[in-house]
Amino acid sequence: VTAACLSLLILSTLLGNSLVCAAVLRFPHLRSKVTNLFVVSLAVSDLLVAVLVMPWRAATDVLGFWPFGAFCDLWVAFDIMCCTASILHLCLISVERYWAIASPFRYQRRVTRRVAFVTIGVAWLLSLLISFTPVQLQWHKDRELPGREQLGFNGSAEEGSCDPSLSRTYAISSSLISFYIPVAIMLGTYGRLFRIARRQLRRISSLERPAGQARSRAGSSDRPRETSPRNSLKKETKVLQTLSIIMGVFVCCWLPFFVLNCLVPFCDAELRVPGALPCVSGAVLSAFTWLGWANSALNPIIYAFNAEFRRAFASLLGWGCLCPGSAVETVTFSNELVSFHPDTTDHRALETLSHPHAVVQVQNHEVALERVSRGSSPPS
Repeated sequence: VTAACLSLLILSTLLGNSLVCAAVLRFPHLRSKVTNLFVVSLAVSDLLVAVLVMPWRAATDVLGFWPFGAFCDLWVAFDIMCCTASILHLCLISVERYWAIASPFRYQRRVTRRVAFVTIGVAWLLSLLISFTPVQLQWHKDRELPGREQLGFNGSAEEGSCDPSLSRTYAISSSLISFYIPVAIMLGTYGRLFRIARRQLRRISSLERPAGQARSRAGSSDRPRETSPRNSLKKETKVLQTLSIIMGVFVCCWLPFFVLNCLVPFCDAELRVPGALPCVSGAVLSAFTWLGWANSALNPIIYAFNAEFRRAFASLLGWGCLCPGSAVETVTFSNELVSFHPDTTDHRALETLSHPHAVVQVQNHEVALERVSRGSSPPS
């Protein structure tokens, strides 16, 4: 059962992230958007988690011992590098989306493809420095506390184990860089994004109201759109749900692991010191580790599941239209505003704000989306 579950997780991670990379490479309109450069680099980091990290740990958990000998140190470095790169890319995407929405004109001038490539390169370089350098120099090892020098994945000191214990200094510093600082930045940017979205939705609602009244007086045959405060609240709730999914999945997957990652170096395996922290079992640490890696399987669903990527996936898989005739209500973060619309295959009824003081126009024809760098659109 364990082998089947772990194999399913590895395969789903491989499939999802491979589809994202293939879609961006295959379709030029996806490559043309700066946002998608960050998304595909995120997919590469998650793909490396599925190739360089997960299989070796899965074999160890199934067999009950580490069968790969001296590959241990290199595997630890790969683990730290790939997971750090994945988390840093999630942070970069949040900052890029915030800047695109908060300062759209400055964003279009300054956030070029070259800037995106440099930023992505810095994220990968930082991931390399925080992983391979300390591991190769053995700075990450915990050599001070007796009883945990060779604590294997199965929780026992024996041959065929890969020592995962970290020094206190390295555990704290690496956790700060790899998780706690990025999650603080993400909370700040997505919190600001929600406030901006709420303000724009209320502005749209206030502009729609006189437009609806004007159509009614003119005897327009078009069915008036609901512009009540309840509808505005519904849209705000949808935005909040979208942002909550983005942050909630990330925090739920990684927070348990990084809490333990900081506590384990301070635990006393033999409880010789009064008041010392008891060490958790190897099974608990393993479960939280896999929970963190599961985030790599969920990222393609969260960050690359908008309509454009869905059509690209369907084309790659030969499925034609992935969702024929079915409208899925999504929230799209564009550079100008937050659009709330039925996300159909032809993007009908997309609400756009052509000018801050103009009346909102509801367009029933094909909308040119080349100007819009799409953010994440989790499925409803």
